[in-house]
Amino acid sequence: MSPPKKDSIIQDGYIIIPARNEEKNLPLVVQGILENLNIEKDKIILVNNASKDGTETIAKNLGLKVIHEPKIGYGNACLAALTHIEKSQINPEWIIIMDADFSDDPIDLNRIFFSYKNSKFDLVIGSRLINKIEKDSMTSLQIFGNKLTCFLIQIFYKVKFTDLGSLRIIRYNSLKEMNLKDKTWGWNIEMQIRAIQKGFSILEIPVNYRKRKFGKSKISGTVFMAFKVGVKILFIFFKLVIQEKIQSYVKWKQRKL
Repeated sequence: MSPPKKDSIIQDGYIIIPARNEEKNLPLVVQGILENLNIEKDKIILVNNASKDGTETIAKNLGLKVIHEPKIGYGNACLAALTHIEKSQINPEWIIIMDADFSDDPIDLNRIFFSYKNSKFDLVIGSRLINKIEKDSMTSLQIFGNKLTCFLIQIFYKVKFTDLGSLRIIRYNSLKEMNLKDKTWGWNIEMQIRAIQKGFSILEIPVNYRKRKFGKSKISGTVFMAFKVGVKILFIFFKLVIQEKIQSYVKWKQRKL
């Protein structure tokens, strides 16, 4: 795989970072991005998702483009960034989405980016569970939920995933075609199911994953929250499966008429 050229600035896409109360982790994330991917700061969109700390101020001081999304939800934050891009009449080639808590290792940005650029894949997902993760970075409930959902995807769609991780790069036009709607923690599973349903090419690559440096996880911070997120992911999965079955049945009936 071709290594990046230091004098070649990446201009054809954006990195979206949803963030809520990540003032301490955000500078580490941005520093990691700039050290591992030759991209300008104006290509990094920080979505301030109802933060009550200094996330917004720090993001502006770092020179990032800041978008406000007062409605809490991972999907809401991603949709706000995409709405901004669309309203700006920008047509990038690709979008990278990553977390603001520094659990995603910025070293993997280079690998995930060039896995996309040097191939014809529409979606490249960083899997935390192919390799060994750092101790306490994910709870046993999270790992079980991921494996269960991936098992169900393989049963229903004959496509093998190992994870629903947040670090991913996707072709922008493919992302628009998916017409994603989930506003909370079903965003990643909706993207993966829609990609399968649309017949898009998908690649998983192993990435590092570690325990967040500062603060408490929005998902794994409590057992209740981890369970709630898991239930939401399964709900979205079966909702998408049922919707597809209904649509297929309606088309079949129309052909019979």
